[in-house]
Amino acid sequence: MFSTMLLMFFGMPLGGPLEESPHASKPTPPSSEASVRDVLDQAERVAASLESWTRPALYRTENDLTGDSVLRTGWISWRRTQDNVTVGLLLEWEVVDRARRKKVKDFILKGPFLWEVEHEGKLRIKRRLSTDDSATTLGALGRGPLPLPIGMSADAVLAKFTVTEGAQPDIGVLAKIQDERVRYLRFTPKDGTPAADEMDHAVVAYMADGLPRGVRVERLNGDVREGRFDPLREGQSPPLDLNQRMNPETAPREGWTIQEPVD
Repeated sequence: MFSTMLLMFFGMPLGGPLEESPHASKPTPPSSEASVRDVLDQAERVAASLESWTRPALYRTENDLTGDSVLRTGWISWRRTQDNVTVGLLLEWEVVDRARRKKVKDFILKGPFLWEVEHEGKLRIKRRLSTDDSATTLGALGRGPLPLPIGMSADAVLAKFTVTEGAQPDIGVLAKIQDERVRYLRFTPKDGTPAADEMDHAVVAYMADGLPRGVRVERLNGDVREGRFDPLREGQSPPLDLNQRMNPETAPREGWTIQEPVD
């Protein structure tokens, strides 16, 4: 099943606050097991035939303890080569209190490994994700930048999560989506699964074709991670170094600090 993870939105309105209401979400529509399964099946089908997918992304984190909130803009990219899937969240700019500064940072998920790449400090960190099955699961990515059920079948998702019809959040980056065709599903991890130790729930927004439109994750410690993946606008294109950044394993090493797990 396909649903994902996160440049520059030069025309992005920054004047309005991201959180416009104290309420968590709009009223939830009646839940239908059949309709939920239909969305999951459609997402699984599109992932099975998808070779590449790249979209502009907004990525926002909120620290419950300090109240700090940071918004970043960049790209999300999905690549499949035979049975190998790579997902990249390529961040370009950081926006704090309407001030924007260049801060290039990448998260690359490939197989059981997550690369974290700090371009400013020339640091690449490779981590092996601890999970009960595959790195490309909602639970595993809960330990990374953005949890999404990437590459999971509908049956695998339903075995690990209680999935119900959700509602568009009234706060955060998903509140800005203006498309009545988007469906929102709520994922609550089942007891005993890896995700149950990390997150309270996630709301995933799906386009009608099964591709992801965004996700909001509320963690057990109160922190929030969320991303929105917008359609390409006229004249907008991914960064020229996209391919190189999607493959940190083969990137130049001279002048960089590389940290890799010990086998």
